[in-house]
Amino acid sequence: EGVLRDGKKLAVKKLHSNKGQKQFIAEVASLGTISHVNIVRLCGFCAELSHRLLVYEFMPNGSLDKWIFRNQEAPLDWDRRYSIALGTARGLAYLHEESREPIIHLDIKPQNILLDENFEAKVGDFGMAKLLMSRDVTQVITGVRGTPGYLAPEWLLSNTATKKCDVYSYGMVLLELIGGRKNLDPAKIDSELSFFFPAWAVNEVKQGRLLSVVDPKIRDGVDNQGAERMVKVAFWCIQENPADRPTMDAVIQMLEGRQEIAEPPLIFRFAVEAPGIISIKASSNSIALGYCKSS
Repeated sequence: EGVLRDGKKLAVKKLHSNKGQKQFIAEVASLGTISHVNIVRLCGFCAELSHRLLVYEFMPNGSLDKWIFRNQEAPLDWDRRYSIALGTARGLAYLHEESREPIIHLDIKPQNILLDENFEAKVGDFGMAKLLMSRDVTQVITGVRGTPGYLAPEWLLSNTATKKCDVYSYGMVLLELIGGRKNLDPAKIDSELSFFFPAWAVNEVKQGRLLSVVDPKIRDGVDNQGAERMVKVAFWCIQENPADRPTMDAVIQMLEGRQEIAEPPLIFRFAVEAPGIISIKASSNSIALGYCKSS
């Protein structure tokens, strides 16, 4: 966090990047042209010697993780969660389809979804973002990294990424927003399904208990149809086959009720990067883990 002479607050992000100065400046120049209500505005940057800094507008309500993982006394109500989900989807759709140069964010997670004074969601932290040469949804980039728990399986297993990797990460965030808990909780590793929330959520829906996926702190005030819609959208977004995932434009239409949502397939083989775990397969009422031994 920084403060200008006029008292205006800014957020400063230090990057650990091996990009050359020219490449970094070229990419930042493209990011600087982004203007959308659901994207954090880039105000400036620093590229001096090995230092790489990005300067953003300050978001007074911080990041989404603070409100869904740590704030137990004042949880976000359902309408606000829906608004955040929709705003985030709009921001990503803009990056993918409407910005002057298409951009894959590559690190969508609650920590990178920021909230202004009105809890309007804004996608932030473009430290890992990649510019695309075209708007082709299948265009592949390689050699990228992300955050465990939000990585699409094709990215984790073959180190390649497309726009559909952002869609997958968004689906994982959407589940956390719905459930009010982290998707991956190693502390619950001995309790079978419950340590990996997406697998548990799939099982609950298979058993006809969709509303149990909703955060218990707000479950009594939830819009049942809205909850069903959001859960289905999340499951479509985290489909194993990238071709089965919707575009972010389609996600917006489904969330707004302008597009019918088909029943999503509920057979998943989750690939998760976590200590000792290399894969998770959810069946009808159980979960199988693939372990790798520590060296």
